[in-house]
Amino acid sequence: MKKPAKPTGVAPSVEILSAPSSDIAALPAGVRAMRDKILSACETNDIEALRIPIDWNEVRPLFERGVKHPAGTDPIEVLKSLSFDRKGREILALAQAVLAQPFVRVTRGPFESYEWPAFARHASPPANEDEARALWACVRFADLARSNERGRPHVMRLGVGADGVWHYFWSEGVG
Repeated sequence: MKKPAKPTGVAPSVEILSAPSSDIAALPAGVRAMRDKILSACETNDIEALRIPIDWNEVRPLFERGVKHPAGTDPIEVLKSLSFDRKGREILALAQAVLAQPFVRVTRGPFESYEWPAFARHASPPANEDEARALWACVRFADLARSNERGRPHVMRLGVGADGVWHYFWSEGVG
């Protein structure tokens, strides 16, 4: 006879999404600071400049969903490997494009984070050509021919906790 599964006592976490916002001043100070640090690094056109915001964290941000790298793996080398040019220029351009878009506040229980671009979470199709261009500017070259279960491209997503910790920058379809 099969035993019934033990209850875990943990209710599934419900995600609450805010409406999209472009109001950078409304972001918590730590989130604004991390966004600014990432954008400053991108403006150098040197992938090595991303070490500063990466190293601001105690734990490094994730750059591939569901992929574990050995301890000591250089995050800049991971970013270069994900970049079509293998030098990281595509990743820098993607980060700039993603952070130029509206964001959403994501609340899961007591945890709050901010995610760019908002259209990765709100599935409405682009309303005009400018929105369509903005969406495609947030897609890795390697992901151009692929789409998700809704038929939309695999958009890069960047998440920062309300405390300013950079959690991830990944393609929604990678991993």
